[in-house]
Amino acid sequence: MRRGNAPTGAELRTVQGMARSPASATPPPRFVEALESIRRASFPPEVELEEIPAPMRPAPFAVALEARLPRDEESDAASGSFVLLHEPEGHVVWDGDFRIVTVAKAELEPEFALDPFVAAVAWTYLVEALDQESLPRAELAGTATRTVSESFGSIKSRGTTVGVEIRASWTPEGAEIGAQLVAWLRFLAKLGGMELTPPGVTVLRGAR
Repeated sequence: MRRGNAPTGAELRTVQGMARSPASATPPPRFVEALESIRRASFPPEVELEEIPAPMRPAPFAVALEARLPRDEESDAASGSFVLLHEPEGHVVWDGDFRIVTVAKAELEPEFALDPFVAAVAWTYLVEALDQESLPRAELAGTATRTVSESFGSIKSRGTTVGVEIRASWTPEGAEIGAQLVAWLRFLAKLGGMELTPPGVTVLRGAR
């Protein structure tokens, strides 16, 4: 698991190793370029990013990452997954040869339980994050779901928990996937109510 850094050096080989591809198939240059852009990306130090097994469908080439933004040692402000799919011949439904598929989750304050605008606002956060970086894309689609859970019996003390889940996918134009990932991570942080360190800013830690 890495915090605040893109996979580099040996880790790049790990990313490529976990990226799924057909047996005996050489990853196409576009897919390799996309993996390289992830390696070059500079991630906020608050983010914990880990490679996970890529899905078996629906494209011959894929890579998957899991992200966490810890609130403290016991809980996360937000978490999610970022999957890149690649179909070298292009995909009619995607309108391109890449497709980004994401899931983002965050726990909200109890007062949002009855707020009818929570899901719409959360979706707006995603659109704004992508627009802020001027990232070209097509076919953005997805769902925003608000969840309310009440605890009973021996876990009644947990009370009511409110959450939001955003499932979204889009077709990036070009293979600069690193920038797409960084924008999504900033959306994830905003969803969880966290402030991330701006790009280029070094966090100084005091001596212990």
